Amino acid sequence: MRSSLDRGVTLLELLVGLAIVAMLAGMAAPGFLASLRATAVRTAAYDLMAGLQQVRAHSILESRPGVLCLANGAGSACLAGGAPARDWLTFVEVDGRPVGLRRHSLPAGVVVRASRAPLRFWPTALAASPATLTICDERGVVPARAIVISQTGRARFAESARCGA
Repeated sequence: MRSSLDRGVTLLELLVGLAIVAMLAGMAAPGFLASLRATAVRTAAYDLMAGLQQVRAHSILESRPGVLCLANGAGSACLAGGAPARDWLTFVEVDGRPVGLRRHSLPAGVVVRASRAPLRFWPTALAASPATLTICDERGVVPARAIVISQTGRARFAESARCGA
């Protein structure tokens, strides 16, 4: 029997309890990281899809070519197709100049590549050419996602995608 003066736990009991908590936390961390990365890639894919639909709609409403292009940094220069980018730009072209330029950034650790750059939409709702946007996790924790733009200007998510250089 314990006396009434013995209260609490011993140092050994406390250390065993802490060791069990540390092991459980260590097992949960990789799954948590994968969940965070998957959310970042999914968010970027949905943001890009919304941007594509928005620039296509503005092109139709303004009766001018609409453009979505990939960019890096604070400049307004569009990158070539295949180059990884952390930002993307949307605008309407008036006499070859960008009007209503808007910059959008991707979540940290996520890049996007385009098979063609820039992506243009004509006022007739058609795309200038078909293209694919591939959204990649730089750490390679989760699989890539792709958005395919058809010649008709419609965008859809692809079943599978690969990140490449």
